[in-house]
Amino acid sequence: MRIQKEELAQKLNKIKGAVPKKAANPALQGILVRDGYLIASNTEMTIKAKIEGIEGEPFIIPERAFDLINNLPDGEMEISAASNNIITIKADRIRNKYQTMDPEQFPMTVSQEEGSEMTIQAGTLLGSMRRVSYAVPAQGSNPLMSSLCLQAGGGQLNFVGLDGHVLAWDRVDYDGEFELLIPKNTVDKLKSLGMSGDVQIRHSKTGAVFITEDFEVYTRLVEGEYFTYRTLFKDLPLHTTVSRMALLDAVTRAKMCAEERCPVRFGLEGCSLDLSIKDKTTDYHETVGLQTDIAEALTIGFDARLVSETLKAFDCENIRISFGSPKMPMTVESEDSDFKAIVLPVAIK
Repeated sequence: MRIQKEELAQKLNKIKGAVPKKAANPALQGILVRDGYLIASNTEMTIKAKIEGIEGEPFIIPERAFDLINNLPDGEMEISAASNNIITIKADRIRNKYQTMDPEQFPMTVSQEEGSEMTIQAGTLLGSMRRVSYAVPAQGSNPLMSSLCLQAGGGQLNFVGLDGHVLAWDRVDYDGEFELLIPKNTVDKLKSLGMSGDVQIRHSKTGAVFITEDFEVYTRLVEGEYFTYRTLFKDLPLHTTVSRMALLDAVTRAKMCAEERCPVRFGLEGCSLDLSIKDKTTDYHETVGLQTDIAEALTIGFDARLVSETLKAFDCENIRISFGSPKMPMTVESEDSDFKAIVLPVAIK
């Protein structure tokens, strides 16, 4: 095949994260070129990237060839495959051969899931995924927690992530009913592909495929019933409004001065939030102005990292923060959308 190096390298770099470092099937340790697509798979997730003008017999680009392709000079390049599973890469005055794997051994996951389907704008889907995914742990003993819940019902499409310390919930208007538990690594890959336009989602009980003009991403789904997250959001008696960036900057400065797990203290009274963090070498204090008076004074502690990650997930100018007592979670709400989050408190001395 003949192709512009820049086009091949760009698509290859977007999907190569799905290539496993180790695999029982050696064919998976490369990217399959077949029927106009580059295909990468780790059996749990398969990504197909469309490439125009690919013809001929299928072949596998081995992982060790990725760096060479990225470092070839700009312009047209050629990849040809021989019957003995040897591919030749040519560009300008460069020529190199690789022993590769048999393309017939590459497992082709069925991407056209039989079941329900929906269509959503990529910006809407990925925007909500970005907001809540920070609350989904990369790994853990509970597969439900290591998944993002995409749940439709009651005229809304809900995006939920939680890890036992934080909970994030976003929602958009949508008619339909279903629940998909999408693994964290699939969510991260969907966010990184740069999808645009409409995204068609086809799903069954065990798998789902996300389809755009340029990509198809198949994933297995986590099985089980998700947590009753709605009941954790309660009307709390103490609330105020604060500049998101002012609070984020203050937490960031405090976190820089102390040990990683040192709790940050919030002292709220009137129209002031006195933020402090203290350990053996640091005694940091900063006052952040509140836009509305809080009804009564409250002192509460949080993990500074969790507060920082939560505030970064919002993109509004101001946030509403609500409290019940020093032992109850803080609720954080956007001023201009339905996005909200919960952060559990920690003990302070």
